[in-house]
Amino acid sequence: MISYKRKYVSALVLAQDYMTQWSADNVYADEALIVPFPSLAVFDPNKNIWCIQIKAWLYLPFEEKKIKNYLSSLTTILSGKTEENVENSIHQDNKNINTEKTLKALVFIVDYKNINKQEELVDDDIYEDALHGFDKSKGKPCRLSLFFAGRPVKAAIKCLIHDVEHLMESSDERGFIEERLELSDEKIQKISKKIHPDSDDRQFDYEIRINESKTDSKSGNLKTLKCTIYTLAPNGVSIISDIDDTIKITKVLNIPALLKHTFFDDFKPVNGMNELYQKWYEQKCQFHYVSASPWQLFQAISHFLKKYNYPMGTINLRKYETLLKFLKLPHTYKKDIITQIIRAYPFRKYICVGDSGELDPEIYAELYDTFPQCIAHIFIRDACQTSECLPKCQERYMKTFQDVPKQKWTVFKDPKTIETNIQKIIAT
Repeated sequence: MISYKRKYVSALVLAQDYMTQWSADNVYADEALIVPFPSLAVFDPNKNIWCIQIKAWLYLPFEEKKIKNYLSSLTTILSGKTEENVENSIHQDNKNINTEKTLKALVFIVDYKNINKQEELVDDDIYEDALHGFDKSKGKPCRLSLFFAGRPVKAAIKCLIHDVEHLMESSDERGFIEERLELSDEKIQKISKKIHPDSDDRQFDYEIRINESKTDSKSGNLKTLKCTIYTLAPNGVSIISDIDDTIKITKVLNIPALLKHTFFDDFKPVNGMNELYQKWYEQKCQFHYVSASPWQLFQAISHFLKKYNYPMGTINLRKYETLLKFLKLPHTYKKDIITQIIRAYPFRKYICVGDSGELDPEIYAELYDTFPQCIAHIFIRDACQTSECLPKCQERYMKTFQDVPKQKWTVFKDPKTIETNIQKIIAT
């Protein structure tokens, strides 16, 4: 089992600043991009108010030339060339970006001599040209593709909730905006709508606005982007789902495939998972996607969920500040986020879905030990790809879930084998 440290060293050392993939609905304002994130509101019964977390990211994109230079180098790396050829290729293609140290760090971790031996684990599809369809008029790729973000931007941002403006604090040194607002329960009931007709789970949209003018700071011409806040009922069923290799093919156990699937190709779904999630959603389940991937991949993941008809919900990704901070054990991050969700809604029932490629079994087992009355079931997608590793995987599951009742956890290969009736799952 490869660690997240090796995973993200391999991936993140390839970028000088931020990386992300973009769908076509990004908003430009003052030559900057702004991305708001959906979040989960928390009710305070003592004050009869809802605490709302507004999150957004504001930054400038890299120049088109730098993006092209990097993408051409990435294709060389993914094709499995030797260390010397890769270094020469990147040095010639992109002299302005210091890639020598980052490349050596990558080569130190990935043995390029063995890449060809691992190719049977990688998709057979031809490596796509990431520059295909590059939209020069907008200065960004028009499909999901690798993208660099430049320096962060500080600007005055307005949040609009039901025609009421809230002036936000300036973004931090990384361009992130995080602000807490409070709204009365009466107000929430007025501005929100039911997610399901016969459910008390609700949602409402808020708007993020920034002045569009490059020269006139007093201009009234604004760019607006909407995002969703979820306000759930005290009782109900929530699905806590991992992303990589649970619903989206990433292949974290294979670094060349990981780089290809995360930063180069269009995202591909795990067959059958969207159908399973839709059946659960139709039974009034709410979804919380939790991943150790960086927030810079939010738009790509959001687009992926919509494209493949996964139920929408909160998306919790890690804030990438520095490489050292980001390499802090991700299982701590995921456990903390899920703990916050459960404590915010302690009377709901939770179904946890993950995979065996990383530490999802261990994380969910620890959470069950803390919240045995809340976690109704744990589903683990088995990422074992060879018969040789099967005994070791079975031993791992038995050891990890030794304190979890057998009827409370399931390891699966095919999502079609999973129980779709939520009431039956909750009753076990």
